[in-house]
Amino acid sequence: MHMDITLIISGGILLGCLIALSWFAGSDAPYVPTKLEAIRKILKMAGVKKGKKFYELGSGDGRVVLEATKLGANSTGIEQSLLRVIYSKWQAKKLGLQNAHFYHGNIFNKINDGVENVDVVYIYLLLKGVKKLEAKLKKELKKGSIVITQTYHFPNWKPFKKIDLSKEMDFSKDIIGAGKFQFYRR
Repeated sequence: MHMDITLIISGGILLGCLIALSWFAGSDAPYVPTKLEAIRKILKMAGVKKGKKFYELGSGDGRVVLEATKLGANSTGIEQSLLRVIYSKWQAKKLGLQNAHFYHGNIFNKINDGVENVDVVYIYLLLKGVKKLEAKLKKELKKGSIVITQTYHFPNWKPFKKIDLSKEMDFSKDIIGAGKFQFYRR
């Protein structure tokens, strides 16, 4: 009897740890949420609005996708952490945002379905992930599409706009460079 309770408790602790760790899953980006004020400003600058198709590659807790949807875009987030995808879907449902879609999976595999009709892509990944996406997006996005990178930027694609919001907002509790955004046009 004592052994059964110990196994049940141990199994529960292990399951809890696995669920907690799944929140931080992802090798190409740590989970670092962006300030909502910054997101709104950047999305408006990129022209996110009704009739636009928006993608976030590595959508975290869904906040960027949800804000794009609030601006009227048909928005999609792809995220490696299943727990964050479930949370994002719950948030979209709670807010009544029917044009916010979230998918679980590796962004490099999921975007093989095609990004040719996307108007705006948002990326907040580590440099390794950003580098992997540069050539693919430059080649496959439709002419006129905009890509926004945050903190880590494409090494070879020249941005048409650079924004440093750290002069307007306090990013001192974030990673270095969190307020720096670059815009690229295909």
